[in-house]
Amino acid sequence: MTVTIDSTTEARYLCGMDESPRRIILVVDLENELSEQIMLTEVQMRRFAGGRFLALHLWQHHRDGNGLDSASYEAGNPMVFAASPAAELDVKTPPSYVVVTRNPTTASISCSVGSSTLGSGILACGYLAVVLIGRMRRLGGVLIDERGATFTSAEEYHNRGTIAVARSVQSEHIVVTGPAGEQYSPYASLYADGENIGPGGIGMVLGRKNVKYIAFNGEGARRESGDVKRQSLYNKRAERRIGHSKTAAMIARHGDLALVKWANTHGWAAIEGWSLRRDGRLWALTDKIDQLPAHITLSHALALGPNLGLFEVGSIARLARRCLDNGLDPVAISALLCWARESRAEGLLSFLPDLRHPEVPLYEQMLDSIAYRRGSGGMELAYPLDELVRRHGGAQHAYLVAKSPIAPFDLRALPATALLTAMGDDTIVYSELLGGNRYRRGNERRLAKEARFAQVIRASAACVGCHHNALIDFSKRPRLFAKRRCFLLLAAAASLGEARTISIADVVEYGRASLDLEAAINEELHGGRTASLPERMLIDGTSNYPKAQVVPLARLLDAYRSVRVREKQRDPSETR
Repeated sequence: MTVTIDSTTEARYLCGMDESPRRIILVVDLENELSEQIMLTEVQMRRFAGGRFLALHLWQHHRDGNGLDSASYEAGNPMVFAASPAAELDVKTPPSYVVVTRNPTTASISCSVGSSTLGSGILACGYLAVVLIGRMRRLGGVLIDERGATFTSAEEYHNRGTIAVARSVQSEHIVVTGPAGEQYSPYASLYADGENIGPGGIGMVLGRKNVKYIAFNGEGARRESGDVKRQSLYNKRAERRIGHSKTAAMIARHGDLALVKWANTHGWAAIEGWSLRRDGRLWALTDKIDQLPAHITLSHALALGPNLGLFEVGSIARLARRCLDNGLDPVAISALLCWARESRAEGLLSFLPDLRHPEVPLYEQMLDSIAYRRGSGGMELAYPLDELVRRHGGAQHAYLVAKSPIAPFDLRALPATALLTAMGDDTIVYSELLGGNRYRRGNERRLAKEARFAQVIRASAACVGCHHNALIDFSKRPRLFAKRRCFLLLAAAASLGEARTISIADVVEYGRASLDLEAAINEELHGGRTASLPERMLIDGTSNYPKAQVVPLARLLDAYRSVRVREKQRDPSETR
């Protein structure tokens, strides 16, 4: 399906004139340095809501099939920044925004969910989403406000770090491309309001578009809910839940990083290159998570810490800041460094120093070299990991799925998460992290249903404008109760944001429809891919965890397909 957009003169919208949700889409033509404001109709708003579902439709509508290859610098590959009306209200649930584009490294569509204030910055300008099309003729910046977009030269910021650029531009809400993105690194991510967002590769898209930064300078006030009493009740319930649950309180304060306390209990943390599951040094990290910056996620902390053999919060914070400043994805870069460490120990990669004893200054030098493509090490390691394996060997140390480095979890202890990872989905099944591996022969269908539920709830939250961190603590509750409470929370937030009643069924449909659209786009882009995992995850069940076992991928895939068939038949038992 393709979005049809009403672009009449009546589409121009004065921010803050009423209490209706934002409906304006700003389309920015980088090549011609023009912008256009267009409005979604009421029917389209009801159909797409916002966030993930809307962003995918906008990408599909504005893409140019003749400009999606590397020779055309991804000129036909739009980048969509989408918020949701719920993110504009003063509610206790952490808001989210979505960045959608095609990842040049994996050739698949990428849906990155952020939790910083960028979403409110987009909405403050009066827009529900911003679409970047084409490519600038020079390195420049894009300034966005209620009137549209203006363009400026950014040559003075060439190869400067993201933090320095954000300080110099002095905009409250800003997206910056780091040196890694300007050098077209396959490990490049984006700086967004102090947050490192996106898998490795999406920073390359803005780099190819010659965009150094996007500044959102909106002056619109927060929109008031049409039902103040209902919003107040919503906030009181959220506060009550956080006050009554230690898990919810920890997650509200630290995000999913708070879950690291369960890592040693259930053995899902990949320690020192996926070789171990349990390590007493993890407790030191658990006790000091308040010292880590707020923008560090669980995946980032494990990737730059235990996965590299580091267990001091100061070391992790230093590497996280260096990744943020260089515009490097911590997960992808840690997989690269793990491969380099193990391969160097076997006598490969002689151009690198000895990495067996991790030292933060040495890692920082390597991060700089890779981001700027300088020095023999930086020039050699600046290629995608699958290509490096073909050049230098060490395939047994490379953990990739569809050319994308996997998150730093021991998937032998997480069968439902492993199922999604094998299909190229980075969704984490939080119930496994909190409850441990419950796999037994014959339980494949239950695990497949949990995996599908995790997919749908995360996608639904991204459509509504809530961050999925708000739902993690429900994973410890009884399953049926937890599922209903999760969707009730999203339906209430969506109803407040859209100023109309949105049911649980509507929220579920938003999530499912966005997942189906993403799958259809990927099928069209590269014909789909066969589910796979690194061989070591499938044949090696040994580790220092007492309940080691091999991921039963084939049986889980069969069960997942069965669940999907039942879902398409609209079996009510699959939606409750």
